[in-house]
Amino acid sequence: MGSTKPVRWTSPANAWAVGAQLIAFMIPVLAVVEVYQPIALEAISVPLADMWQWLLFIAAGVALAASVTMQLVTDRAALMQALVRLEGVATLILAVCMLGLWAALAKEYGFAANPLTQLLVFGLGVAAVARVVQIIVELWKYRRALRAGETATVEALAQPKES
Repeated sequence: MGSTKPVRWTSPANAWAVGAQLIAFMIPVLAVVEVYQPIALEAISVPLADMWQWLLFIAAGVALAASVTMQLVTDRAALMQALVRLEGVATLILAVCMLGLWAALAKEYGFAANPLTQLLVFGLGVAAVARVVQIIVELWKYRRALRAGETATVEALAQPKES
């Protein structure tokens, strides 16, 4: 009963997660190139809509870049930890942007007036919040394992040990 469980980092290479990050990134890209106008946000405040698109553009880009970069540094624990923190902060900003857009859509058009759009925007926001919670829990577990001296170095099975 005294055995400990291994600490696991949830893979940021999950296709669904990276797909959600890519969708969240493309929404402000469409806004920046003026293919999409966040009219519901503009009805509240034009400067808010402008700030929203740039904040979402940067946050989604950083989250996506952190997830992709994580795959290149799986052998460096400190760098992985820093990238996960960066992804967490960017994803929190992304969540606020998406949930803010959802609130603006509901305010301007009515709740469930555009059910598919509102569902997708709300879903991206909630999924981003869930990812932030997941990152916080995993960082906590990792710090706890480090304090207890329960981390290990993993070697590839194909590499023979020096005798």
